[in-house]
Amino acid sequence: MSLFVRKDRSAKLRAMTADDVEEVREVGQIAWSDLAMHDIGRKFRYPKRSEKIVDAYLWKDQEGCIVAEEDGKIVGSAFCHTWGRVGWIGPLEVLPSHQDHGIGKALLKACEGHLELRGCSVIGLETMAHLPKHLHFYMSSGYRPEATTLIVEKILRREADQGGMAEQLALTSLDDVLPLVSRLSAKVNPQLDYSIEVEAALRKDLGQILIVRSGEGLEGLAILHSYQRGDEGPYSSVKALLVDPRAPDPLGTFSALMARSEHLSLELGKSKLLTRFSAGDLNLYGRMLDRGYLLKGANLRMIKRGEYSERGCYSITSWAG
Repeated sequence: MSLFVRKDRSAKLRAMTADDVEEVREVGQIAWSDLAMHDIGRKFRYPKRSEKIVDAYLWKDQEGCIVAEEDGKIVGSAFCHTWGRVGWIGPLEVLPSHQDHGIGKALLKACEGHLELRGCSVIGLETMAHLPKHLHFYMSSGYRPEATTLIVEKILRREADQGGMAEQLALTSLDDVLPLVSRLSAKVNPQLDYSIEVEAALRKDLGQILIVRSGEGLEGLAILHSYQRGDEGPYSSVKALLVDPRAPDPLGTFSALMARSEHLSLELGKSKLLTRFSAGDLNLYGRMLDRGYLLKGANLRMIKRGEYSERGCYSITSWAG
């Protein structure tokens, strides 16, 4: 079934199935809890990744969801994401007891092979910028640092601007809008196509899609993830926001999409909104500060294959799973 039937020491790689979801979530929780303990110096039980998002990863590309198995037990996993000809990897997680034995490298290589088969001309990922072990792992695997990705967060309050020009996309209109999403994506980067993420958000109930129309096309769109339930997460996140760089008023389109995302998040009972975006253009960072967002951290975008840049200065894209 899987293209990834190979061994690294005693670990066998294969495509993930729906029956693996709970075990994969447990591996992720253990790996991140261990990382947090070493990072902040105290024990911390990291929450499990939402079952809904793992299910969405499987729906988008089952062969790109890869597990490492040893003696019938899952000891690691990794996920591939294909946005047109832009491919990225994450998260990649290995049990602490099985780290430094080549399993992470094997998972990474399998992901790269899968993305190449999918026709990706760009292959990259994002990792935590302050962890030398992570940086060494990826740089020794041929990845070069490309850009800093900022993580910002806003405490939500009721505001006058509700983003009136941004409309919420209904599932019934999805098929008609997807070609427009592909066209808008290509205006930001010719290799980029966000249509699979838009479709997944609606079909797998991850959140809402907001669009700003322009004639028969789109001036902008935002993917708002709000799938966390109650205590699972008091926040929503702008997974992506694209603005046509040739739109008459790119800042107005950006502001309308952000305002509507904030308003919808409040309506859904969320108290915070976060997002990640490249620090390459300080103008966008300034606009986020104007909207009341605070810098919470930074990741490092790394690329092994190809080049990636974006047109315009009001688009939000992140390669973080």
